[in-house]
Amino acid sequence: MREEILNTIIEIKEKKTQSNIPILKKELLFESSKYSSIKNNIWHVLINDIKMKKTSDYLILYSCLSCKQMNTVSTTQFLRKIRQCKPNCFQCQLTNHNQCINHNQKNSNKEKTKDKLSYQELYQESLKEFELYPEDYKNSYRLSHLLTEDYQRIKPNIISFENGKYINIQDYEYWSIYKVNNQMKFSSVLYDPKDNRLFKDNQPIMKCDHCEKHWRCKSLKVFKNCYKILCTDCKLCNKTFKIRTIRNLNHELIMYQSKLELKFIQWCENEGIIVNNGPNIEYTFLNKKHKYRVDFQIMNTILIEIKDFHIWHKNQVASGLWETKVDATQKYIKNNGLKKYFFITPNNWNQMLTELSNEIKRS
Repeated sequence: MREEILNTIIEIKEKKTQSNIPILKKELLFESSKYSSIKNNIWHVLINDIKMKKTSDYLILYSCLSCKQMNTVSTTQFLRKIRQCKPNCFQCQLTNHNQCINHNQKNSNKEKTKDKLSYQELYQESLKEFELYPEDYKNSYRLSHLLTEDYQRIKPNIISFENGKYINIQDYEYWSIYKVNNQMKFSSVLYDPKDNRLFKDNQPIMKCDHCEKHWRCKSLKVFKNCYKILCTDCKLCNKTFKIRTIRNLNHELIMYQSKLELKFIQWCENEGIIVNNGPNIEYTFLNKKHKYRVDFQIMNTILIEIKDFHIWHKNQVASGLWETKVDATQKYIKNNGLKKYFFITPNNWNQMLTELSNEIKRS
Protein backbone atom coordinates (compact mmCIF):
# COMPACT_ATOMS: atom_id res chain seq x y z
CA MET A 1 0.00 0.00 0.00
CA ARG A 2 2.79 2.47 0.80
CA GLU A 3 4.38 1.80 -2.59
CA GLU A 4 1.05 2.64 -4.26
CA ILE A 5 0.79 5.87 -2.28
CA LEU A 6 4.35 6.79 -3.29
CA ASN A 7 3.56 6.17 -6.96
CA THR A 8 0.68 8.66 -6.83
CA ILE A 9 3.20 11.53 -6.86
CA ILE A 10 2.85 13.50 -10.08
CA GLU A 11 4.93 16.58 -9.48
CA ILE A 12 7.20 18.14 -6.87
CA LYS A 13 7.84 21.90 -6.67
CA GLU A 14 9.97 24.14 -4.55
CA LYS A 15 7.67 26.10 -2.28
CA LYS A 16 9.38 29.49 -2.70
CA THR A 17 10.28 29.52 -6.39
CA GLN A 18 7.48 27.21 -7.62
CA SER A 19 10.04 25.56 -9.89
CA ASN A 20 9.58 21.90 -10.78
CA ILE A 21 11.95 19.24 -9.49
CA PRO A 22 12.52 16.39 -11.98
CA ILE A 23 11.58 13.03 -10.44
CA LEU A 24 14.17 10.53 -11.63
CA LYS A 25 13.76 7.99 -8.83
CA LYS A 26 11.24 7.29 -6.03
CA GLU A 27 11.70 4.77 -3.24
CA LEU A 28 10.82 3.97 0.38
CA LEU A 29 13.25 3.32 3.19
CA PHE A 30 12.45 1.76 6.56
CA GLU A 31 15.00 2.75 9.19
CA SER A 32 15.49 4.62 12.45
CA SER A 33 15.58 8.40 12.70
CA LYS A 34 17.51 10.51 15.21
CA TYR A 35 14.61 12.97 15.23
CA SER A 36 12.06 10.32 16.22
CA SER A 37 10.86 10.15 19.84
CA ILE A 38 10.74 6.33 19.68
CA LYS A 39 13.43 3.72 19.13
CA ASN A 40 11.49 1.81 16.47
CA ASN A 41 12.18 2.29 12.77
CA ILE A 42 9.99 4.59 10.66
CA TRP A 43 9.28 5.00 6.93
CA HIS A 44 11.23 7.53 4.85
CA VAL A 45 10.68 8.79 1.30
CA LEU A 46 13.68 9.15 -1.01
CA ILE A 47 13.37 11.31 -4.14
CA ASN A 48 16.39 11.10 -6.44
CA ASP A 49 18.25 9.35 -3.57
CA ILE A 50 17.63 12.37 -1.28
CA LYS A 51 15.69 11.76 1.91
CA MET A 52 12.69 14.03 2.29
CA LYS A 53 12.16 15.70 5.66
CA LYS A 54 9.23 17.39 7.33
CA THR A 55 11.15 20.64 7.16
CA SER A 56 11.75 20.39 3.40
CA ASP A 57 10.25 23.33 1.48
CA TYR A 58 8.47 21.26 -1.16
CA LEU A 59 4.94 21.06 -2.49
CA ILE A 60 3.82 17.63 -3.67
CA LEU A 61 1.09 17.13 -6.24
CA TYR A 62 -0.43 13.65 -6.09
CA SER A 63 -3.52 11.80 -7.28
CA CYS A 64 -5.70 10.27 -4.56
CA LEU A 65 -5.93 6.50 -4.74
CA SER A 66 -9.60 6.55 -3.75
CA CYS A 67 -11.22 9.47 -5.57
CA LYS A 68 -8.48 10.18 -8.19
CA GLN A 69 -8.66 13.87 -7.33
CA MET A 70 -5.48 15.97 -7.59
CA ASN A 71 -4.16 17.33 -4.29
CA THR A 72 -1.21 19.52 -3.34
CA VAL A 73 0.30 19.03 0.10
CA SER A 74 3.50 19.78 2.00
CA THR A 75 6.16 17.17 2.72
CA THR A 76 4.91 16.88 6.30
CA GLN A 77 1.44 15.81 5.19
CA PHE A 78 2.72 13.40 2.56
CA LEU A 79 5.18 11.75 4.95
CA ARG A 80 2.32 11.34 7.40
CA LYS A 81 0.28 9.57 4.69
CA ILE A 82 3.18 7.18 4.04
CA ARG A 83 3.96 6.45 7.68
CA GLN A 84 0.32 5.98 8.68
CA CYS A 85 -0.47 4.16 5.43
CA LYS A 86 -3.51 6.35 4.63
CA PRO A 87 -4.58 6.15 0.96
CA ASN A 88 -7.43 8.67 1.25
CA CYS A 89 -7.00 12.38 0.69
CA PHE A 90 -8.57 15.09 2.82
CA GLN A 91 -11.65 15.30 0.59
CA CYS A 92 -12.21 11.53 0.88
CA GLN A 93 -11.94 11.70 4.65
CA LEU A 94 -14.34 14.64 4.75
CA THR A 95 -16.82 12.80 2.51
CA ASN A 96 -16.58 9.64 4.62
CA HIS A 97 -17.03 11.71 7.72
CA ASN A 98 -20.21 13.31 6.37
CA GLN A 99 -21.50 9.92 5.25
CA CYS A 100 -20.89 8.56 8.72
CA ILE A 101 -22.81 11.47 10.25
CA ASN A 102 -25.77 10.89 7.93
CA HIS A 103 -25.60 7.17 8.53
CA ASN A 104 -25.55 7.61 12.30
CA GLN A 105 -28.49 9.96 12.17
CA LYS A 106 -30.55 7.33 10.36
CA ASN A 107 -29.57 4.31 12.43
CA SER A 108 -30.35 3.48 16.02
CA ASN A 109 -27.85 2.96 18.80
CA LYS A 110 -28.14 -0.80 18.41
CA GLU A 111 -27.07 -0.61 14.77
CA LYS A 112 -24.08 1.50 15.75
CA THR A 113 -22.99 -1.17 18.18
CA LYS A 114 -23.22 -3.87 15.51
CA ASP A 115 -20.97 -1.90 13.17
CA LYS A 116 -18.28 -1.52 15.83
CA LEU A 117 -15.53 -4.13 15.78
CA SER A 118 -15.11 -6.23 18.90
CA TYR A 119 -11.82 -6.47 20.79
CA GLN A 120 -11.24 -9.95 19.36
CA GLU A 121 -11.77 -8.68 15.81
CA LEU A 122 -9.39 -5.78 16.41
CA TYR A 123 -6.86 -8.24 17.76
CA GLN A 124 -7.07 -10.37 14.60
CA GLU A 125 -6.74 -7.23 12.46
CA SER A 126 -3.66 -6.24 14.48
CA LEU A 127 -2.01 -9.60 13.81
CA LYS A 128 -2.67 -9.30 10.09
CA GLU A 129 -1.32 -5.76 9.90
CA PHE A 130 1.75 -6.69 11.94
CA GLU A 131 2.67 -9.34 9.35
CA LEU A 132 2.76 -6.65 6.64
CA TYR A 133 5.73 -4.91 8.28
CA PRO A 134 9.33 -5.72 7.27
CA GLU A 135 11.14 -8.55 9.04
CA ASP A 136 13.57 -6.15 10.70
CA TYR A 137 10.75 -4.33 12.44
CA LYS A 138 9.03 -7.57 13.51
CA ASN A 139 12.27 -9.03 14.89
CA SER A 140 13.01 -5.82 16.77
CA TYR A 141 9.52 -5.85 18.28
CA ARG A 142 9.81 -9.48 19.39
CA LEU A 143 13.18 -8.83 21.04
CA SER A 144 11.91 -5.92 23.13
CA HIS A 145 8.35 -7.03 23.97
CA LEU A 146 7.00 -9.83 26.10
CA LEU A 147 5.69 -12.61 23.84
CA THR A 148 2.97 -15.13 24.66
CA GLU A 149 5.49 -17.84 25.58
CA ASP A 150 7.30 -15.37 27.87
CA TYR A 151 4.04 -14.51 29.60
CA GLN A 152 3.17 -18.19 30.14
CA ARG A 153 6.61 -18.74 31.68
CA ILE A 154 6.22 -16.03 34.32
CA LYS A 155 2.44 -16.37 34.78
CA PRO A 156 2.75 -18.58 37.94
CA ASN A 157 4.55 -15.69 39.65
CA ILE A 158 1.85 -13.10 38.90
CA ILE A 159 -0.48 -12.27 41.81
CA SER A 160 -2.39 -9.31 40.31
CA PHE A 161 -2.23 -6.30 37.96
CA GLU A 162 -2.71 -2.56 38.56
CA ASN A 163 -1.52 -2.94 42.17
CA GLY A 164 -4.21 -5.47 43.11
CA LYS A 165 -7.06 -4.26 40.89
CA TYR A 166 -7.12 -7.29 38.54
CA ILE A 167 -6.66 -10.56 40.43
CA ASN A 168 -8.29 -13.26 38.27
CA ILE A 169 -5.04 -14.15 36.52
CA GLN A 170 -6.27 -17.46 35.09
CA ASP A 171 -9.19 -15.75 33.32
CA TYR A 172 -7.14 -13.19 31.38
CA GLU A 173 -5.85 -13.58 27.83
CA TYR A 174 -2.44 -12.11 27.00
CA TRP A 175 -2.22 -10.49 23.55
CA SER A 176 1.38 -9.72 22.69
CA ILE A 177 0.52 -7.78 19.49
CA TYR A 178 -2.27 -5.23 19.55
CA LYS A 179 -2.53 -2.08 17.42
CA VAL A 180 -2.40 1.24 19.30
CA ASN A 181 -2.99 4.79 18.09
CA ASN A 182 0.42 6.24 18.84
CA GLN A 183 4.00 6.12 17.54
CA MET A 184 4.62 2.68 19.01
CA LYS A 185 2.13 1.19 16.49
CA PHE A 186 1.73 -2.03 18.52
CA SER A 187 1.80 -2.99 22.16
CA SER A 188 0.89 -5.88 24.46
CA VAL A 189 -2.41 -5.92 26.38
CA LEU A 190 -4.45 -8.21 28.59
CA TYR A 191 -8.05 -9.04 27.76
CA ASP A 192 -10.70 -9.91 30.33
CA PRO A 193 -13.40 -11.91 28.44
CA LYS A 194 -15.73 -11.89 31.43
CA ASP A 195 -16.03 -8.09 31.59
CA ASN A 196 -15.01 -7.51 27.94
CA ARG A 197 -12.25 -5.00 28.67
CA LEU A 198 -8.59 -4.43 27.92
CA PHE A 199 -5.89 -3.32 30.33
CA LYS A 200 -2.11 -3.00 30.41
CA ASP A 201 0.30 -5.16 32.41
CA ASN A 202 1.20 -2.18 34.61
CA GLN A 203 2.09 -2.42 38.32
CA PRO A 204 1.89 -6.20 38.65
CA ILE A 205 2.23 -7.77 42.08
CA MET A 206 4.80 -10.57 41.71
CA LYS A 207 5.94 -13.51 43.86
CA CYS A 208 9.69 -13.95 44.29
CA ASP A 209 11.12 -17.37 43.34
CA HIS A 210 13.56 -17.25 46.25
CA CYS A 211 11.92 -15.70 49.30
CA GLU A 212 8.28 -15.99 48.06
CA LYS A 213 7.82 -12.35 49.01
CA HIS A 214 5.12 -10.37 47.16
CA TRP A 215 6.23 -7.05 45.73
CA ARG A 216 5.08 -4.53 43.13
CA CYS A 217 7.07 -3.71 40.01
CA LYS A 218 6.50 -1.33 37.08
CA SER A 219 5.53 -3.79 34.33
CA LEU A 220 6.08 -7.35 33.13
CA LYS A 221 8.50 -6.27 30.39
CA VAL A 222 11.41 -6.20 32.85
CA PHE A 223 11.20 -10.01 33.08
CA LYS A 224 11.59 -10.57 29.33
CA ASN A 225 15.00 -12.27 29.66
CA CYS A 226 14.86 -13.34 33.31
CA TYR A 227 15.35 -17.01 34.10
CA LYS A 228 14.16 -16.47 37.68
CA ILE A 229 11.72 -13.90 39.04
CA LEU A 230 13.50 -12.17 41.92
CA CYS A 231 12.33 -9.34 44.17
CA THR A 232 14.46 -6.24 44.58
CA ASP A 233 16.19 -7.58 47.71
CA CYS A 234 17.08 -10.97 46.23
CA LYS A 235 18.20 -9.45 42.94
CA LEU A 236 20.50 -7.01 44.74
CA CYS A 237 22.05 -9.72 46.91
CA ASN A 238 22.61 -12.05 43.97
CA LYS A 239 25.11 -9.57 42.53
CA THR A 240 27.47 -10.45 45.38
CA PHE A 241 26.51 -13.98 46.41
CA LYS A 242 24.18 -16.59 45.02
CA ILE A 243 21.09 -16.79 47.20
CA ARG A 244 19.87 -20.20 48.32
CA THR A 245 16.72 -21.14 50.18
CA ILE A 246 15.78 -23.66 52.84
CA ARG A 247 12.74 -24.38 55.04
CA ASN A 248 12.71 -23.73 58.78
CA LEU A 249 10.98 -25.89 61.42
CA ASN A 250 7.63 -24.29 60.51
CA HIS A 251 8.29 -25.15 56.84
CA GLU A 252 8.64 -21.44 56.02
CA LEU A 253 11.11 -20.33 53.37
CA ILE A 254 14.29 -18.60 54.57
CA MET A 255 17.31 -17.42 52.62
CA TYR A 256 21.02 -17.92 53.14
CA GLN A 257 24.14 -17.02 51.16
CA SER A 258 27.10 -18.83 52.67
CA LYS A 259 28.05 -22.10 54.30
CA LEU A 260 28.46 -20.28 57.61
CA GLU A 261 24.84 -19.09 57.44
CA LEU A 262 23.67 -22.61 56.60
CA LYS A 263 25.66 -23.93 59.55
CA PHE A 264 23.85 -21.47 61.83
CA ILE A 265 20.45 -22.56 60.48
CA GLN A 266 21.34 -26.20 61.16
CA TRP A 267 22.46 -25.31 64.69
CA CYS A 268 19.11 -23.63 65.34
CA GLU A 269 17.24 -26.69 64.07
CA ASN A 270 19.22 -28.94 66.43
CA GLU A 271 18.34 -26.59 69.29
CA GLY A 272 14.67 -26.48 68.28
CA ILE A 273 14.86 -22.76 67.45
CA ILE A 274 12.69 -21.33 64.65
CA VAL A 275 14.70 -19.13 62.29
CA ASN A 276 13.08 -16.40 60.17
CA ASN A 277 14.41 -13.97 57.59
CA GLY A 278 15.66 -10.73 59.12
CA PRO A 279 14.02 -7.33 58.53
CA ASN A 280 15.03 -4.63 56.04
CA ILE A 281 16.35 -1.63 57.94
CA GLU A 282 16.53 1.79 56.31
CA TYR A 283 19.63 3.94 56.84
CA THR A 284 21.33 6.96 55.25
CA PHE A 285 24.95 6.99 54.12
CA LEU A 286 26.60 9.90 52.29
CA ASN A 287 23.20 11.61 51.95
CA LYS A 288 21.69 8.59 50.15
CA LYS A 289 19.00 6.28 51.49
CA HIS A 290 19.71 2.53 51.56
CA LYS A 291 18.31 -0.67 53.07
CA TYR A 292 20.27 -3.15 55.16
CA ARG A 293 18.82 -6.67 55.21
CA VAL A 294 19.68 -8.45 58.44
CA ASP A 295 20.33 -12.17 57.89
CA PHE A 296 18.03 -13.77 60.48
CA GLN A 297 15.59 -13.13 63.31
CA ILE A 298 14.85 -15.64 66.08
CA MET A 299 12.41 -15.61 69.01
CA ASN A 300 10.88 -12.54 67.28
CA THR A 301 13.17 -10.38 69.42
CA ILE A 302 16.78 -11.27 68.46
CA LEU A 303 18.53 -10.22 65.24
CA ILE A 304 21.42 -12.26 63.86
CA GLU A 305 24.08 -11.20 61.36
CA ILE A 306 26.51 -13.83 60.05
CA LYS A 307 29.68 -12.44 58.46
CA ASP A 308 32.85 -13.93 57.07
CA PHE A 309 35.87 -11.71 56.51
CA HIS A 310 35.41 -10.97 52.79
CA ILE A 311 37.14 -7.99 51.23
CA TRP A 312 33.87 -6.18 50.53
CA HIS A 313 33.00 -6.29 54.26
CA LYS A 314 36.45 -4.96 55.16
CA ASN A 315 35.87 -2.11 52.70
CA GLN A 316 32.56 -1.29 54.39
CA VAL A 317 34.29 -1.16 57.77
CA ALA A 318 37.04 1.10 56.40
CA SER A 319 34.58 3.50 54.76
CA GLY A 320 32.32 3.79 57.81
CA LEU A 321 29.38 2.17 56.02
CA TRP A 322 29.30 -0.82 58.36
CA GLU A 323 29.22 1.40 61.45
CA THR A 324 26.23 3.26 59.95
CA LYS A 325 24.42 -0.06 59.41
CA VAL A 326 25.05 -1.15 63.01
CA ASP A 327 23.81 2.21 64.37
CA ALA A 328 20.63 1.93 62.28
CA THR A 329 20.10 -1.63 63.57
CA GLN A 330 20.43 -0.55 67.21
CA LYS A 331 17.85 2.21 66.62
CA TYR A 332 15.55 -0.33 64.97
CA ILE A 333 15.84 -2.65 67.99
CA LYS A 334 15.04 0.19 70.39
CA ASN A 335 12.09 1.53 68.36
CA ASN A 336 10.51 -1.91 67.82
CA GLY A 337 10.92 -3.36 71.31
CA LEU A 338 13.47 -6.03 70.35
CA LYS A 339 16.18 -7.33 72.69
CA LYS A 340 19.56 -7.80 71.08
CA TYR A 341 21.70 -7.89 67.93
CA PHE A 342 24.28 -10.67 67.56
CA PHE A 343 27.18 -10.30 65.12
CA ILE A 344 28.66 -13.75 64.46
CA THR A 345 31.94 -14.46 62.62
CA PRO A 346 34.15 -17.57 62.28
CA ASN A 347 36.44 -16.18 64.99
CA ASN A 348 33.72 -15.67 67.66
CA TRP A 349 31.45 -18.57 66.60
CA ASN A 350 31.57 -20.64 69.81
CA GLN A 351 31.44 -17.60 72.10
CA MET A 352 28.43 -16.05 70.30
CA LEU A 353 26.48 -19.32 70.23
CA THR A 354 27.01 -19.73 73.97
CA GLU A 355 25.83 -16.18 74.64
CA LEU A 356 22.90 -16.72 72.31
CA SER A 357 21.88 -19.93 74.12
CA ASN A 358 21.99 -18.10 77.46
CA GLU A 359 19.91 -15.23 76.04
CA ILE A 360 17.29 -17.69 74.78
CA LYS A 361 17.10 -19.43 78.18
CA ARG A 362 16.53 -16.06 79.88
CA SER A 363 13.68 -15.22 77.47
